[in-house]
Amino acid sequence: MAKGSSSTTIYLVGLIFAILISMGLLFACYQLNEDLSKQKNIITGLENEVKKEKDSRLGVRAELKLSRILLKGDDKSEVRREWADDLYLADANKELQTIVNGQWVATEGELNEIKDETVKQIWTDMQGYPFKTRPFKTFPEVIKAYRDTLKVAVQVLPLLRYSRGQEIAKVEALRGDILKIKKEKNKEIADASRRHQREVEGLLGEIRGKDKDLTRVRGEKDNVQKHFVQQKKDHDLEKARLENKGMQLQERIRQLVKKKTKSFTEYSEPDAMIVHAEPALGYTWINLGHNDGLRRNIRFQVYRFVKGGRQQIKGVIEVRRIEDDMAQCAILEDQQVRDPITGKIITVPDRNDPIVKGDLIRNPYFDKEEQKVFVFLGSKLQNRYYNLAEIKRRITEAGGKVESEVSTSTHFVVLLSEGDEGFQIQYDRAAQFGVIFMREAELMEYLGRR
Repeated sequence: MAKGSSSTTIYLVGLIFAILISMGLLFACYQLNEDLSKQKNIITGLENEVKKEKDSRLGVRAELKLSRILLKGDDKSEVRREWADDLYLADANKELQTIVNGQWVATEGELNEIKDETVKQIWTDMQGYPFKTRPFKTFPEVIKAYRDTLKVAVQVLPLLRYSRGQEIAKVEALRGDILKIKKEKNKEIADASRRHQREVEGLLGEIRGKDKDLTRVRGEKDNVQKHFVQQKKDHDLEKARLENKGMQLQERIRQLVKKKTKSFTEYSEPDAMIVHAEPALGYTWINLGHNDGLRRNIRFQVYRFVKGGRQQIKGVIEVRRIEDDMAQCAILEDQQVRDPITGKIITVPDRNDPIVKGDLIRNPYFDKEEQKVFVFLGSKLQNRYYNLAEIKRRITEAGGKVESEVSTSTHFVVLLSEGDEGFQIQYDRAAQFGVIFMREAELMEYLGRR
C-alpha cells in the first residue's frame, strides 16, 4: 500500500515538471516569434526607404540629364519653343505679346522703311505672334531668339510711333478743313434762307390781292350752303324715321337670338395658384415667372371655390419680384372688391380666413398661353383716377390687347356708360360670340383703383 502511494507521487511530480517545462518552451517560442515579427517590420521599413531613395536618385538623374540637354544639346532631342515659353519665359512672352498688338502692325510702306532685311523678317514674323520657328536644340538658342526679338522691337517701335504721329497730324488737318467747309456751307444756307423769305413775302402780297375774289366766292358758297342745310334737314328727318324702324327690328331680332351673357367672375379660369404664403409677413409665392411672360406690378385676385361651386374672394396680390418659374407677390391690405356670391362690396383680406397655399389667382388681361383681347363699349368712365387712354395703356403694358370692335378673337367686353349708336350692335354680337362681359368697376379692381 505504501509502495503504491510513492509511485503515484513520483508520477505526479514528473507530470508537473513536464508541464512546467512545456510552458517554458511555449513562452520562449512566443517570445522568439514576437522578436522575429519586429525584425521583419524593421527590414520592410528599411526596404521602403531604400526604394524611395532609389526613386529620388532617378528623379535627380532625370533632372540632371534634362538640364544637360538644355545647356549643351543632344543629337537625339530637341527643345520645343512652346515648351520653353511655358516653362521659363511665359511672363516675358505675355508682356512681349502685349507690346506687339494690333496698333503696331506695320503697313507695307512702313516695312519698306526698315533697311535691315534681317530685322524686317523678324518683325514680319512677330506680326503673327506667337510665331513658328525651327525647333531649338539648346536653351541658349531660346535665350538668343528672345534677345534678337527684343532688339528688333526696340528698333522698330519708335519708327512706327513716329509714323502714327504723322498720321494723327494729317487727321487733325483734315478735321480743320471739314470745319472750314461746314462754316462755308452754313453761310450759303443762311443766304438761301433769306432769299426764300423774300420770295414768301412776295407770294403773301399776291394772296392778299386775291382776298377780294375769295370774298365774292364765299358769298356764293353761303347761298349754296343754305340750300344744302335745308336738304340735310329733310334727309336727317327721313334717316331718323328709318333708324327708328331699324331699331325696332333690331330689338325684335335681339329678343329672338338673345343669349345669356357671360360674366368674368362666372367663366374665368385660374391663371395660377399660390405655392407658398406668409400672411403674417405680407407676401406669397405663385407658380408664374419670366418663362410665362409675367411682369412686375401686375395684380391678381386670390379666390377659392366653396360649397356649391361658388367662388369666395380672399384677397388681392401684386407682383414684386420675378424669377424664371416663380414670383413673389405682396398681399395688399384693405382692398375693396365685389363679392361674387352676394354682389356686395367687401374688404379683403380677412385675418380669420388668410391666403394659404393652394388658393387660385386670376387676372383678365394676363394669360401665359395667349394674348387677351379687350373691347370697350361706351364712352364715359365712372372712376376718377384713369381716363380711357390710360386704362388701355395699362392693359397693353400687362400683355393684353385692345381693339375697337367685337370679333371672334375678342375675349372680354368692358361695359361703360353712354353708349354710342353702335353700342347695341356690338353688344349683341359679343353675346352671340360668347364673349365674357366685365363691368368697369370689376376691371378697376385689377388696376388698383375704383
